[in-house]
Amino acid sequence: MSLHAPRSRILVATRGKFGYLLVALLALLASTPIMVEGRAWKTLIALFVAGVLVAGLYAVRPGRHAFIAGLILASVEFGVGRLVAAHGSRGVLLVQIFLWIFALTYVTTTILEWVLGEPEVTLETLQAAFCVYLLLGLLWAYLFALMAVLDPASFQVVNGPPLGWVDADARRLGFLRFFVFSYATLTGTGRGDLVPANPLADMGASLEAMSAQVYLAVVIARLVGLQAGRRANSRNGEDGSGSPGSAG
Repeated sequence: MSLHAPRSRILVATRGKFGYLLVALLALLASTPIMVEGRAWKTLIALFVAGVLVAGLYAVRPGRHAFIAGLILASVEFGVGRLVAAHGSRGVLLVQIFLWIFALTYVTTTILEWVLGEPEVTLETLQAAFCVYLLLGLLWAYLFALMAVLDPASFQVVNGPPLGWVDADARRLGFLRFFVFSYATLTGTGRGDLVPANPLADMGASLEAMSAQVYLAVVIARLVGLQAGRRANSRNGEDGSGSPGSAG
């Protein structure tokens, strides 16, 4: 019986509005290395992208309307992505990047407000807190990509071909590099083959690293405080010291 308990807890952690978003984010991040492997993976990547958008809006506003809005947004993103693949237009690429930035900003800030406003620690609270952490890395990846598209000299490549947005393979490799750079900066590992090359990019990387530290400190402190308060209230209830008539 005990052998199956951990497995069931893991399955439970993947359910619910934040559990679905967590699975979609992990699937997208796990699939980013195959972005550069060829066209055979485009459909799979598109499904994971749609899953993040749909699950993100559903997590913020659970219900049929949010699900439909997520599908519409995913369809728009898919259409814009196909235009970028077909024409390679810088303007259309900026539209795609801005769409992701706006959607991720809305979802991330809304879930963060929910986490900070929760009165107790539950499985949903932990799921949401982890989702925000992953969303921050994804949001910064698109912010870095925006910098690079607006100013190609924002980042330098240490190893490999330089950044380029002209053809589909170069764009996929570029986004993959920014994903790796963003999460390496977020976690403090410092890995990746990109280096900020102007003050704006350098400040952006510093702000991401700082935001990760502040987020972890604030959220962990709040969750620990809520859990400690819950245990203190439970002890007071058990020994009767918290009852109205205990003083008499």
